[in-house]
Amino acid sequence: MRGELCIGGASVLSLISLVLLIFMHVGQINTSTVPRGISMVNVNTSGYGQGLNVALGDPIAGLYASNASAPLRDQQGIRELYKYGLYSYCGYVNGTGICSNTSAANRFTPLTDLVADMAANYSGVTTALIDQGTFTDSSYLGSFTNGAYYLIIIGSVCTALALFTGLLKHTVLFFLSTLFAVLGSLTLLIGAVIWTVVIKKAESINDFVVGHPGQPTTPLGITVSTGSGIYLLWASWACLLVSILPYMIRYVFNLPALATGILGLAVAVSALPKVTRTGRYLYSEDGTRFLIKGIAYQEQAGVVTSDPNSPFSEPTTFIDPLANSTACARDIPFLQQLQVNAIRVYSVDSTLNHDDCMSALEQAGIYTIIDLALPVNGSITRTSPQWTTNLLDQYINTINVFNKYTNVLAYNVGNEVIDGPEATGTAAFIKAAARDVRAYLNSISSSALVGYAAIDGDDNWVLPLAEYLSCDPSDSNSGATAIDLFGLNNYEFCGDASPSVYNTKNGDFAGYNVAAYFSEFGCVHSPPRLWTEVPTIFSPPMSDIWSGAVAFSYFPDQASDGEYGMVTIDGNTVQLSDDFNRLQAQYTNVTFPTTPAQADAGSDTYPSCPTQNSTWLASNTLPPTPNDAACNCLENILSCQFTPKTSNTSAIVGALLDTGCSLLGENNGNCNDIAANGTTGTYGRVAFCDPEIKLSFVMSEYYELTGRAATSCDFSGNATVNKNAPSSVSGANAAASSCLTNPSATFTPSAPSSTPASNGGSGSGSGSGSSNNNNAAVGLGSGSSALVGLGVAFVFSVLGSALTIA
Repeated sequence: MRGELCIGGASVLSLISLVLLIFMHVGQINTSTVPRGISMVNVNTSGYGQGLNVALGDPIAGLYASNASAPLRDQQGIRELYKYGLYSYCGYVNGTGICSNTSAANRFTPLTDLVADMAANYSGVTTALIDQGTFTDSSYLGSFTNGAYYLIIIGSVCTALALFTGLLKHTVLFFLSTLFAVLGSLTLLIGAVIWTVVIKKAESINDFVVGHPGQPTTPLGITVSTGSGIYLLWASWACLLVSILPYMIRYVFNLPALATGILGLAVAVSALPKVTRTGRYLYSEDGTRFLIKGIAYQEQAGVVTSDPNSPFSEPTTFIDPLANSTACARDIPFLQQLQVNAIRVYSVDSTLNHDDCMSALEQAGIYTIIDLALPVNGSITRTSPQWTTNLLDQYINTINVFNKYTNVLAYNVGNEVIDGPEATGTAAFIKAAARDVRAYLNSISSSALVGYAAIDGDDNWVLPLAEYLSCDPSDSNSGATAIDLFGLNNYEFCGDASPSVYNTKNGDFAGYNVAAYFSEFGCVHSPPRLWTEVPTIFSPPMSDIWSGAVAFSYFPDQASDGEYGMVTIDGNTVQLSDDFNRLQAQYTNVTFPTTPAQADAGSDTYPSCPTQNSTWLASNTLPPTPNDAACNCLENILSCQFTPKTSNTSAIVGALLDTGCSLLGENNGNCNDIAANGTTGTYGRVAFCDPEIKLSFVMSEYYELTGRAATSCDFSGNATVNKNAPSSVSGANAAASSCLTNPSATFTPSAPSSTPASNGGSGSGSGSGSSNNNNAAVGLGSGSSALVGLGVAFVFSVLGSALTIA
């Protein structure tokens, strides 16, 4: 937050500096209200007629122009007042003026301009009379003010660049913003000093007097004075100079990230090549085979033990590892030491900024595999699976945040959701999530792969799961519902086992149609971990079947069967374990296979889906695409609405749904409209709405079923009658039907219209596991104090434009 405030303050100061410069630049470009009031220097000649009269002893006639609109430099008479800007100068008679032709780097040559306006009889007298002082040296004054103009232009451009690079929230760009501010301050200072000195020298004419010997002298009547533009220039310089300080404070607290960013910028400026799938293999843009050589990168935090089939506990909170630039700068050198080309991240917070970490990882040549689910209420669950608007919106928000980075290799739509044959009906919801995520990625032209990571288990359900997630339910060889990347969390190779332990899995996946890899590996049952499976995984015949592996885990991760972490961290100090060193030795010796060539990889194929049996329960009929518009429409017309007494709605939604459905059952109703069953392939018309809207729907159903009795819309004080709902039961039913015109539709989803509040951003994520709680609404809001400067910039820009035109 301290860094955000510093950047916000610097942005505001840069903005003020830029606005002041804009006003200075418009001075004397024309004679409208604002430009006429701003000038760099003023030359007043209103007293010159009297001075010339004293000097000549004759009446002065025809010296001044009688027509204010007469062209300048046309010997039609001098003006009472001349004002000089950076692009032109204007002459004024009784407050009305005309300007010279506008051009860049207008020169301040006052005597030359005066003489050019005079009739021939006065021009000779004037040049003879005013024969000394800087005011007469048009070459000197013109040359220096011309040079000062270019310095001011450079300073103005640097000021604008300092503002806009500072708003982009990237460590390297913050550094560039500081450099622009420093350069702008220097050039503006030099330009301001030149103009100030020139004006002071030209002011020597103010003391010039005329008269005859023995008689009192009279001022010449020509005076030079500093214009308001000079004060604007100095004020702008001061603001820009002060803006450097907040940027520097920002760096004091983020020096590691800055160093990483600058080093990365020096190492490479090009983005990592895109990685795509052809058939069952991954390829870089140049057509070379790509294998994932990675490590899990997620710090463990709050966990609960819930799955007897997994040694890992379920996470309850998480810390986003890609939002901590200091930690990334600390860890990336060790990731490079391992020579990994990818990390797997299990939970990220879409409300936080990831620029520093993602940029540093990119410059280190490291891709990211990002899980879209979040602990507790932000994932598809195995006990009560749903695919709802809140989950889809959460997934899309995360994609939108990471879409700008070129080193996102894949998005996982789930991790170990299914842990046995009894939970395989959940696969329908996972496949629907893959379908909608793929459609959205295609709509935004993203090349990121769609993946899923599965817990290992018996072949009678693990292999059908892999086949189901890559199959085509329509039997038309369409990949619309298929994943690109199947991950298997495989720990069957322990100690110094024989490569033959993989024989069964190799046989299972030998004919698989999309890319597969070990999304976790590294057994701890027979310590020490020697990692001798690495050369086996990355060499034929396994490399003909699998596309790499991700070692588990960089961070400490204590499970029921042992410690999986490979480093110990104390503040900014990283202590490497023997596990780390042995993995480094194995990873360093890996040579990627080059076959098959991309041209020989074959075309994409999507076979029929596996049939249901006692160990495979998933239907080929998938849930519809969650429809935000339909759910929002429904929420507005429901007669009894969920109005919780607590902000922790996830703690009460499940219990209230159970209560509501029980009450409906007692009154010959049911909750079929909100139910979803991946085994039968039946999905209620409100099943895709988030849990709170489904609860409002159940409450309204009960309220209507009981004749709208006042006590039926209470639910322990958590419900309120909607006064804007239709007045009759039939009207309510008709309104609901109008909102849900096609509840089974599938379509390309769009980004949510608003971003909910943040969920669990201060927690920490575990390596494996998936939540098994109800899908209560999850918040992912965003905010940025640095963007305040952008809003203020817009307002001032509009105001400045309006004043310029005035």
